[in-house]
Amino acid sequence: MWCIAIPPDVLKSRLQSAPAGTYTGTLDVLRKTLHHDGPAALFKGLGPAMLRAFPANAACFLGVEASLNVMNKLW
Repeated sequence: MWCIAIPPDVLKSRLQSAPAGTYTGTLDVLRKTLHHDGPAALFKGLGPAMLRAFPANAACFLGVEASLNVMNKLW
């Protein structure tokens, strides 16, 4: 999921943090980003997101399984 979500998030962040008048829209951000920084710029932050995703998903899975186990014992 993060491999798909990071590029639009990078574009959104660049658009939001740029001074007024720097970009005319999302496609302008994409064009200028690809021209100046290359395609790899769209995936900045993917590494930390992936490192965060594994323990977060594991904790969520553990919480769901533990909750189901407790509920099955109570009912």
